[in-house]
Amino acid sequence: MKIILVTQRIEKIGKFLENRNNLDTRVTDYLYKIGYLPILVPNNSALMLKLIKNIKIKGILLSGGGDPRKKDVRQQIERYLIKYSINSNIPLVGICRGAQAINLYLKGKIVKIRNHVRVKHYIFFKNKKKFKVNSFHDYGIKKNSLSKQLREIACAKDGSIELFSSKKNKILGMMWHPEREAKIKYNDKKLIKKIFS
Repeated sequence: MKIILVTQRIEKIGKFLENRNNLDTRVTDYLYKIGYLPILVPNNSALMLKLIKNIKIKGILLSGGGDPRKKDVRQQIERYLIKYSINSNIPLVGICRGAQAINLYLKGKIVKIRNHVRVKHYIFFKNKKKFKVNSFHDYGIKKNSLSKQLREIACAKDGSIELFSSKKNKILGMMWHPEREAKIKYNDKKLIKKIFS
């Protein structure tokens, strides 16, 4: 099985406000079900560097949840992993916040958008194909805020970009959460497997 590194949130939990690594278990379940071995990246720069030095990774997934503009250790780790992906030609997928983090790293912007929290909507491709996705974000990427190093693949009816890829590297950003679907969707699986192939 191909090893995929997966980033995590940092959350303060309990009455002692412990800093904890946190990830929806559906993310690792999803990756395993579609044929990958997920390895969680701790929010510790030294440990992360040891991981990528000692494990033969075949891909990186930047998980969702949280603000990618927040200057914390998770942001530092994800920025390092984006750079590492580009320099080492390792496939990279960003889900929701992860997609936003990729766009920001590559000098794009994110903007406040409406009607994208806890809804389902269609995304539209240039070839007129469409499929329905879930939506859990209140910040998104408009056409004029997409990095010049990225290309739009599909957008929502309001014009916000829902799916993009790199013009040069094996990088994919998707603004929805494939792991939150009750059943694995063929289109989601196909997109991810194409990048991690």
